Amino acid sequence: MPAPLRHSAFRKLWSATTLAALGDAISSVALPLAAIEVLGADAVQSAVLSAVIWLPSLFLAIPAGSFADRTGHHRRLLAGANLLRVAALSSVPIATAFGLLSLLQLAVVLAVIGLCSVLSNVSESGLFATTLPSELYVAGQAASYTGQTAAILAGPSIGGLLVQLAGVPAAVGVDAATAVTAALFLLRLRPVERRQEPGSTESRDRRPGLAFIRRNPLIRTALSVTATGNFFNMLFLSVLVWYYVHKLSLTSAQIGFVFSVQAIGGLAGAALASRLARRIGLGRMLLVGCVLSHAPLLAIPAVGATGSLVFALVLASTLLGGVGESVQDISVGSVFALVVPPHLRSQTRGAYQTVSFGLRPLGSVAGALIAATAGIPVALWVGAIGGTLACLWLLPSRLLSFRGQDAPSEQPEGAAALAQ
Repeated sequence: MPAPLRHSAFRKLWSATTLAALGDAISSVALPLAAIEVLGADAVQSAVLSAVIWLPSLFLAIPAGSFADRTGHHRRLLAGANLLRVAALSSVPIATAFGLLSLLQLAVVLAVIGLCSVLSNVSESGLFATTLPSELYVAGQAASYTGQTAAILAGPSIGGLLVQLAGVPAAVGVDAATAVTAALFLLRLRPVERRQEPGSTESRDRRPGLAFIRRNPLIRTALSVTATGNFFNMLFLSVLVWYYVHKLSLTSAQIGFVFSVQAIGGLAGAALASRLARRIGLGRMLLVGCVLSHAPLLAIPAVGATGSLVFALVLASTLLGGVGESVQDISVGSVFALVVPPHLRSQTRGAYQTVSFGLRPLGSVAGALIAATAGIPVALWVGAIGGTLACLWLLPSRLLSFRGQDAPSEQPEGAAALAQ
């Protein structure tokens, strides 16, 4: 058993987040297919729907992170987010049974799921460091990513097959069941959570997370890389499923398998993460992950035909992209856990998410506009090239040489003051 999973608290958190990731992966295939195949959404409508889920990150991540740190109720928020997700998802099979499912309802469901993701992300950041000693943060991040990636490996295939064999309601129902089980694991967790004192400097500051990001060059550069990558990645993804269905003639099961292959790459990246961090440091590890997560995707718009060879090329590029994505995410998560003070983690994560995830709906809208005016292949090209170039933020930055072993001494002046 990996060292982090020997800690009971981390094991419960890991189980909950892995189950939640499984449900997310199932719905990530089921809901877009419901829009395209059941409701007949075109490429522009699909792109707009993909933007809706990220709008809560733009408007609610900062207040959600502030609330989590002020109250110290990270576990309750995370469990509540899973239960709210159940309520939203349950409306889909009910509406389908009565023939009332619409694009508007899917948009509302996606918005609620986006809100649940905001609450989950800021709360998990506050919980993670309470479950492990600091020397296990990188291993813990890798274990978390491995579990979630394993879930993502199974989820899309399950989702695609369920949609093809039993319909959208069955796939959404399985997602709801995973969310309920995740909430039960969280309710068994008893972390020692910190909250801000009422008279502290941070409690009087409405935006301490943004202040920390502005003053810390390591987190600021990581945010520049991930925000740029997220914008172009969503531009790419906003039209990808439509491209798979209508241009490459992939079935629901094949699309699910493609996303599962991406998760296989994620597992490989997670297995390499600790070794990469030791050999080249977290900063260079982020550079490798950023390039590898986007550059292989250039192969997808390069093909316009159908057939087994094209499908194999799509699988290969997606596999490599999955390796890069996991390496990038683990490096950023490790830097975050090492550099950000414990009592500011949820608020800093909320501010980080506001910018990084907040650009995702803008990327989706940009994908819709480019698809409508210049065509879907052009949108895919722009997304893949732009995401690859996000690594340029690292080249002049101190983060590139950051290894992680001496994290406390890497904190710039001003960060220490916020940490008091």
